[in-house]
Amino acid sequence: MKKLFYILITFVPLTTKAQVTLIPDQYFELRLVNLGIDTDGIINGQILTSDATAVTDLYLNSARINDFTGITDFINVEILNCYYNPVNGDMGPPYGTIDISTMVNLKELDITATHLNTIDVSNNMLLEKITIANEAWGDILIVNDFNELNLSNNPKVNYVNAFNLVNFNLINLRNNTASKMYIDVTNNLNVKNNVCIEVDDHVAATNGTAPYDTWVVDGDYYFSDICALSLEKLVHNNFKIYPNPATHLISVEQKDTKGAILQAVQILDSSGKWIKTINDNFNAIDVSALNKGMYLFVIQTDKGNKTEKIIIE
Repeated sequence: MKKLFYILITFVPLTTKAQVTLIPDQYFELRLVNLGIDTDGIINGQILTSDATAVTDLYLNSARINDFTGITDFINVEILNCYYNPVNGDMGPPYGTIDISTMVNLKELDITATHLNTIDVSNNMLLEKITIANEAWGDILIVNDFNELNLSNNPKVNYVNAFNLVNFNLINLRNNTASKMYIDVTNNLNVKNNVCIEVDDHVAATNGTAPYDTWVVDGDYYFSDICALSLEKLVHNNFKIYPNPATHLISVEQKDTKGAILQAVQILDSSGKWIKTINDNFNAIDVSALNKGMYLFVIQTDKGNKTEKIIIE
């Protein structure tokens, strides 16, 4: 009996100390080691969970992280910077994910150029600043492709950066109680977005009266009490570019001519740098002068934009 007792009191502390968080991405763990967060200092696919819960500011920018598994144990983080990480790849679908649902104290989030097209911040009710942008220069290879951002459960948000997002159409800012607000929906890609900002009182917001008299918005936008992302889905389902791959000519196919009006096609290189604008003859766009490689074709309509990745051979 005594022998069993000694075995138990020896084993229990070991199991208590063995609580770990799995970090399968070696670049993620390497950054944690370099920051002094992973206290064993070894790249072994795991850290102590107590190391994760002790962190309040987490800077993972430019760390080459592909998989953010394990980040859910960083429950006390207030500032999270994941800027410029190729989550699940560099460009085009499928896009990656970052689960921040457990970070209930999060106040600042930067996921610039992190290969995401969605982020769920509904559990981050203390959030004040959020950046989902792409970079300002043309040689970036890792891009976000957000259509919308729902901040209706984040009443304290006072800063939203959605810069250089080709297909961005909607920000839900209902229930906002911040004393001031700055929003950036501009882009340098020669692509005109008219972003719908959903608010509780769109008339007061449009007229710049309280409580919206301290709001500053850069870019093309309008206020509404109902923003319908279904319009963006309409554009996505209604237009298609073919053939792909292409060599000489490509065409823009429109299934329903009553749903949206095709206005222009922007051609960008694989880094997002503007090449040319097509304003007519959408059924026979000459691409023979383009070098071989991948390009982004942005279909612009009066109801929103759609981007397709086209290979030129």
